[in-house]
Amino acid sequence: MATYRTVNLSFWTDSKVEDDFTPEDKYFFLYLLTNPHTNLCGCYECSAKQMARETGYSEDTIKRLLVRMERVHHVILYDEQTKEVLILNWGKYNWCNSPKTKAGAEKVAAHVKSEPFKKMVLDAIADTLSIPYPYPMDTSVTVLNIENSDSNSSLNSQCDEVIDFLNEVAGTKYKHKEASREHIRA
Repeated sequence: MATYRTVNLSFWTDSKVEDDFTPEDKYFFLYLLTNPHTNLCGCYECSAKQMARETGYSEDTIKRLLVRMERVHHVILYDEQTKEVLILNWGKYNWCNSPKTKAGAEKVAAHVKSEPFKKMVLDAIADTLSIPYPYPMDTSVTVLNIENSDSNSSLNSQCDEVIDFLNEVAGTKYKHKEASREHIRA
């Protein structure tokens, strides 16, 4: 279990939060995002009674806020039978495309009691964490030997121009040596 949760700074500038949330909504949603019951998959068990103890609100206020978060703001789902909270779009701000993150989230999701919530979490994990990179990655390196080529003097003069430019603009003191030219060619 994590000992802390970060809140994405975009929380405060999100149009839904800025325009629609009351200060009480903001406080309660921050609680839902960062309370000690949260986990890697964004679906956790927490009763209204526990939330009341941890926030200082009455149970009636907690129940009203849960309904408001679910039906008015559409940011959570709450299963009263299993007492589980599902934070919608949790993965958007809390997952990265890492096999370890995926494995950890799947492991935690296996313990979700609400079958509809479990399916939603596993689908979100598959959609968010299994996005293949669309372009082939060529990691081969081609080394050109230009020591004896005809264009060597032209390349050296171009490197010398770069050295002069750097010395003039950046105030550096590079020398017109082969080592400097090799760095520029790299």
